[in-house]
Amino acid sequence: MTTIHRASPTQPTVRTESAPRVETSSQPTAQATERNTLAQTRNQDAFVAQALRYDGSRPAPGTTNTQAWIPVDAPVRGNPSSRSAHTYNEVLNQFAVGNNPRYTPRGGNTYCNIFVWDATKAMGAEIPHWVDGGGNPTGVGKGRELNANATVDWLHQHGARHGYRQVSAQEAQNLANQGHPAVAVWKNPGGIGHVAMVRPGEVTSKGPAIAQAGSKNFNNGHVGDSFGNRPVQYWVNDSGKSTGSPSQPTPPTPTTPSPTTPTTPAPGGASGAPSVDLKRGAEGPAVRQLQDGLVKLGYMTREQVATGPGVFGPKTEAAVAKFQTDHGISPNSGLYGPKTRAALGAELNKLDAPAVPQSNLRRGAEGPEVKQLQDALVKLGHMTQEQVATGPGMFGPKTEAGLKAFQAARGLTVDGVYGPQSRQALSQALGGQSAPAPSTPGPVTGPTAPTPGGTDSAKAARLNDMLKNSGLRGQGEHILAMSKKYNVPPEVALAMFWKEAQFNTTGVAPKNNNPGNLRFAEWEKQFGGVPNGGFTRFPSVEKGIEAYFRLMDKGYRQFIDNKDWQGLINKYAPPSDGNNSTQYAQQIAQWMEKYRAQLNGQA
Repeated sequence: MTTIHRASPTQPTVRTESAPRVETSSQPTAQATERNTLAQTRNQDAFVAQALRYDGSRPAPGTTNTQAWIPVDAPVRGNPSSRSAHTYNEVLNQFAVGNNPRYTPRGGNTYCNIFVWDATKAMGAEIPHWVDGGGNPTGVGKGRELNANATVDWLHQHGARHGYRQVSAQEAQNLANQGHPAVAVWKNPGGIGHVAMVRPGEVTSKGPAIAQAGSKNFNNGHVGDSFGNRPVQYWVNDSGKSTGSPSQPTPPTPTTPSPTTPTTPAPGGASGAPSVDLKRGAEGPAVRQLQDGLVKLGYMTREQVATGPGVFGPKTEAAVAKFQTDHGISPNSGLYGPKTRAALGAELNKLDAPAVPQSNLRRGAEGPEVKQLQDALVKLGHMTQEQVATGPGMFGPKTEAGLKAFQAARGLTVDGVYGPQSRQALSQALGGQSAPAPSTPGPVTGPTAPTPGGTDSAKAARLNDMLKNSGLRGQGEHILAMSKKYNVPPEVALAMFWKEAQFNTTGVAPKNNNPGNLRFAEWEKQFGGVPNGGFTRFPSVEKGIEAYFRLMDKGYRQFIDNKDWQGLINKYAPPSDGNNSTQYAQQIAQWMEKYRAQLNGQA
């Protein structure tokens, strides 16, 4: 997918800010009020029958400015305190995204994120294009611009604070049909991502209904028309909170509490594990907090919770029992007690804050702990995702500058070295707990820090022994070197090399020096790759191995960092190509465990 946030590379970097504009919600006319009143008496599909001022064929006045970095003055506005499908349709249609010069691809740029910015801003639930270091919307030129990938990051890091939450595809469609702004997004770790507006409609075999700008612009389509089989996420703003005005009070709480939102804080904190024991039959905010935690961890769905929010019934009990089984808690009775509380809290803490590196780090260091430090600095606003993307897992000048900014903000010695004091301060800033600092400062690790399983030479020897009867014999040192260079665990590559070519002994892999069975793509030329019957032939096994590691780093980074092997396989060997992706992913996960143990001398 393509999406570039600037209108043209020739535009000046420093721009004059347009005069500030006060946004107000348009007041419905008597006729519009009558239409909405009638619509409320109809079924969920009422929005189809209502008359619209804009049908999406022609853009409304004030929405065609081709200086894409400047916001437009849209005439139709939504009100966060009063949503309807009719209003949401009109807001989207007024931009006529399929026929609006503002979104026409030009200069190699496309404008999917600009359309999302325009539409959500008009709905009073802005997903911004300009943000400050804390992720808050700013005036034009006063912060940094977000592209599509950075927009996805913004939703994850700041969306909840601005009224957005992640939902399923069906829930996104249902809420859009009620008039709540919803978006479909995909972050592309190896290139340009994509974002689109979910609009009122229905879920088909191609997914929810959307309107989008991008390499192709359309006002009425479906997710599959542009995202294909990519791992799409859905976010919706149904909180009634207007983005861009975090200091303003939220709308008054209804007299009758919403069934999906507790009106009093749950014991144990708003987002952690409930601090009271619970069992089937319990009711109240603590149960809802437990359910929300189980949803975050994938043990319940929003739809299941909606059947009994705040009520500990059979679905909640079954989810707790499954969580207990997965975490070795016995008995797996479905009773929520101290052991389950500790395990649930630990798992939720992993989601809520980046891990705090426990090693000392300085410029020149590489590896997963450097990436943890970078993620933490991004969360705290001292680095950007774009800066990290130039060297994920590598402690270079940008990471050093981000760490120095953090140290200065916390009153620490500003030396750009991550040691015990910085570790403790970082843990406090993230609201997490760090391991006790060593009584005496340990050595600052650099590129040659020891790895689990002994020295690199010991691991290479084990690896060479594993591969001695295969087409990859003697490649142990090279595989470990590529693992470090591209920050991809060696067991991932080994599992894939076995699945794809049984360590380069079957199929077309041996004659092509291609252990990952990569099909030819232009980027492989940098490793000497040439097409050979649809596959890539590399000049040596070493080049084929490096090309595979480079692909995993650039194309599959998100899945590897999240240990999402099913997602990786869905993309690498999709079901649409006739693969049994679920079985494939299970095999990869099993073989990774086996190879990891062998590499570390545990098997």
